[in-house]
Amino acid sequence: MPGTPIVRLEQQKQRADLVLEVVRDNIISGQFAPGTWLRQEELASQLGVSHTPVRQALERLVGDGLAERVPYKGVRVPTVSHDEVAEVCALRLLLEPIIVRLAAKIIPESRLLALSRLLDKAETLCTLDEMGSRRDINRRFHRILSEECGSPLLARLHEMVWNRFPDWMLYEGMFRKPETRELRLGREISEHRQLLAILATRDEGLAEKSAFEHLRCFSQEIVDLLGIPAEVLEEKQRELWPRATT
Repeated sequence: MPGTPIVRLEQQKQRADLVLEVVRDNIISGQFAPGTWLRQEELASQLGVSHTPVRQALERLVGDGLAERVPYKGVRVPTVSHDEVAEVCALRLLLEPIIVRLAAKIIPESRLLALSRLLDKAETLCTLDEMGSRRDINRRFHRILSEECGSPLLARLHEMVWNRFPDWMLYEGMFRKPETRELRLGREISEHRQLLAILATRDEGLAEKSAFEHLRCFSQEIVDLLGIPAEVLEEKQRELWPRATT
């Protein structure tokens, strides 16, 4: 077979990766708000590429849960209802304690050190303009833990759940309540450091408990900052995992 088509395919793949990165970052940062339509023509024009890599990138975003396809209309950034946020919280309560318990057995010391350095960096990011970087670090922290649990499928499920939560709304909510912002940001770092300290001891049960308690605090943040009624969260937790309400 001639070599040229293969080169072209590789170039298309690289362009699709670049488009994916740009659009994903804009969704995560909140630049593309929930409900924003991701039009192939507009994105191709803005990014200076053909429709093919844009279409490939959008398909991957849909598969990752960062976009949704609406029949006969196109692809858009998902709108997130109170019920959907509650479902994300309940699924994280289900998945993350398992991930942390598994990771406690096998995560290398080098990865724990890398996670600690991420927290050092996050601790310096406190202004509104820096929240995008802080959100990114928070996602990387949890993604690395999931990657080190020894189950690629579980890590993939966790990523899909994470992608359904508009975490930028949570950080913006902190800045709408400046009287508690410093406390909330500090608590986030403190709870993550505590989890790392426990992982270093290889105590699987204690690590699982620490992750569970961290997520219970996260659920309370959802109530306080996003105005989602506590009973909505509790009902979804009872539906998906009764243990989460005990």
